[in-house]
Amino acid sequence: MRILFPYMARWHAVNWSRYHSLLYVLADAGHEVHVMQPPPMQSAETNFQEIESRGHPNIRIHDVALSRWLWDRQLPLDKLFKKAYYSLSALNHAKQLIIKHKLDVVLLYNIPQFRFSGLPNVTIVFDYADDYVDMLSYELGRLNNPLARAVARYMLATMMKRAAVTLAVSNVLAQQVPGNVHVLPNGVSLEKAAAAPAKKIQAVLHGTKPVIGFLGAFEYFIDLDLMVDVAKAMPDLHFLFVGTGRGWIHVSERIKREAIANVQLTGGVPHDQVFSYIRGMDVCLNLFAKIPVSHRACPIKLFEYLSQKKPVVTTRLDELRFIDDDFLYYGDTRDEVCAQIRSILQAPDIAAQRAASGFRKTVDLYTWNTIGKKFGELVNPLLSRS
Repeated sequence: MRILFPYMARWHAVNWSRYHSLLYVLADAGHEVHVMQPPPMQSAETNFQEIESRGHPNIRIHDVALSRWLWDRQLPLDKLFKKAYYSLSALNHAKQLIIKHKLDVVLLYNIPQFRFSGLPNVTIVFDYADDYVDMLSYELGRLNNPLARAVARYMLATMMKRAAVTLAVSNVLAQQVPGNVHVLPNGVSLEKAAAAPAKKIQAVLHGTKPVIGFLGAFEYFIDLDLMVDVAKAMPDLHFLFVGTGRGWIHVSERIKREAIANVQLTGGVPHDQVFSYIRGMDVCLNLFAKIPVSHRACPIKLFEYLSQKKPVVTTRLDELRFIDDDFLYYGDTRDEVCAQIRSILQAPDIAAQRAASGFRKTVDLYTWNTIGKKFGELVNPLLSRS
């Protein structure tokens, strides 16, 4: 396969997405990947906070030239406007790349890429990786309205209808899609996990407190206040929050304002270091806000935790009904989460057995090598018929 991926963020950003993992696996298998990306941008979102990243001989990055006057300005509905502006501007660039490099697959994943779904002479794959209508409602804020949601649903349905195949990241999302849809979940790279050295966490150095950890984006779909509430209620434990995002300042300022001394914030870290931090955790948190986009997600962090055989305390999410085989601990409130953490620390042997069960299921079903192989099995036959 020769794949075109019009990414709507910077490829070498802090946020190591589903697409980095999937496309690196496909590149390792010998497929040719071309990634389009917009110009750099000052943003609190992890998708635009760039760090150095290892390249790949089978992955080529193409910058799309945009008007810096528009791109660098702060505008109303800035995120939505710039995604749409970039996607519209990138269409001709995409056509040129398809011809020049004889590309045969275009991988799409969001509503602003609507016009890409009509590209001729290529196999369109649509990846339904989030509840995009619910995400749009959040980004619109006070401008959210039934008409905007109806237009978004129409565009989304049309893109799926035009696609040769639709992939859904979760079973809950797949249930909303008519026609040719296949569940392609998130996962973890066991090779990357195994290569990561142990990380010396501050509390471990002192040898005094168990470490309760969170890894991920500080965004609206994570229950950041619940995480801080739990830490405040358990001063005898050390809390390690790894990551960054638009909610990072809120968390940081609350910790300072309320003088919560047992929380350590790392900020964003390169993806090849995340497993080192997880290894230093005794209990891992998977706490999401109870909104549709959360219930329909397949959290990457969950499999990263389980790859290190760590016990996980999570909020109750709809998709977890398809993943959990009694190895997760559930808590939706501060008191529930605190009680689950205590039960794990007081019965470490039982917690280790449950974590080992989660590890085995992760190895069997949720590795990026397995997921990349399934992607190839779904898409390759479509190329032979095109």
